[in-house]
Amino acid sequence: MVYRSFSAKGGNHAFKILQRSQRYLVPGIVLLLLSSAGLFYLILSGKTRSTPPIILPPDQVTTSTVNLVPRRLDGMLVPVGQELLAPRAVMIENEINARPLSGLSQARVVIEAPVEGGITRFLAMFDASSTVAEIGPIRSARPYFVDWARAWNSIYFHVGGSPEALSLIQKLGNGFHQLDEITAGQFFWRSVDRTMPHNTYINHALMEKAAGETNVASSTMPVVWHFQDVTTSTKRGGIVTVKITYGGPYTVTWKFDPVRDLYTRFQGNKSQNDQDGTAVESENVIVIKTEAQVLDKIGRLKLRTIGSGEALVYRDGNRYAMRWRRGLGEPIKFEGTDGTEILLNRGRTWIEVTTDDRVFAGLEK
Repeated sequence: MVYRSFSAKGGNHAFKILQRSQRYLVPGIVLLLLSSAGLFYLILSGKTRSTPPIILPPDQVTTSTVNLVPRRLDGMLVPVGQELLAPRAVMIENEINARPLSGLSQARVVIEAPVEGGITRFLAMFDASSTVAEIGPIRSARPYFVDWARAWNSIYFHVGGSPEALSLIQKLGNGFHQLDEITAGQFFWRSVDRTMPHNTYINHALMEKAAGETNVASSTMPVVWHFQDVTTSTKRGGIVTVKITYGGPYTVTWKFDPVRDLYTRFQGNKSQNDQDGTAVESENVIVIKTEAQVLDKIGRLKLRTIGSGEALVYRDGNRYAMRWRRGLGEPIKFEGTDGTEILLNRGRTWIEVTTDDRVFAGLEK
């Protein structure tokens, strides 16, 4: 066996190499320790994590980024897309035993017209974003209300109808969106606090459920009217009373408030409030004259809804003599004798339909 040993010269050479290695090794160890300490500090402080972008929830987005456009139903400024949504039209009764009514004050457009027995009834149209908790009592359809509801491309809620109205609904078929409580009771409820037939109601949630299940939630309404912005310089007129003589407890008076620039409704010499106490008010009041024909021994009527006739538009305390005009399937429009359309105030509009010449002959001051 051969053994090898280091000589003294070889040992000195190895020692020198070790000395040179230590000269670089020690600073390297120190640098490594410093780097580790720094990394440990960054981890603890959280500075190694990237900061996510700040995203505001929808209700905190500044309004300056929202484009507002006039809603076709009432001219109110709403986010883009909402202006096109078709209204929800509800057939509300006005019989004395049904009062006080619910939800009428929150309707954006209301058409009041006579039915049998000298009683009037309302076609109340609500915007699709409305949050009304109770609307009613709801009653049966009449053909002229069906005609008007169809013109706004609305979804129409009612409880049955006259033979003429039900025949018209059947004739219109899928071209007319409607829900009858008799066949679609799941979208209505019967109040135990009212006697039949004055106890059928609906609310916003049920109307939207019905709209979704019948695939009309995204239906659009046509352009009906155009609107103006009211300013403090808008001239107020001195005509403070509008009276429509339907007769007895159904005669209507609208009283103008120049400070608030709106009309308050009185019925049977009493201010009309909803069940919850909210007053019925409107920014625009329009009276139109047409002709009626009695259809049966019950006294049901046929009102002329096509063509043209006299109209009085009340806005800002002023009265404008106009003409109403309507083609088949179209909404009602209001024009001057030269065909110029009147601008309505943004907000609610009530249309009072009458067959009484005296409303136009004996104008109320």
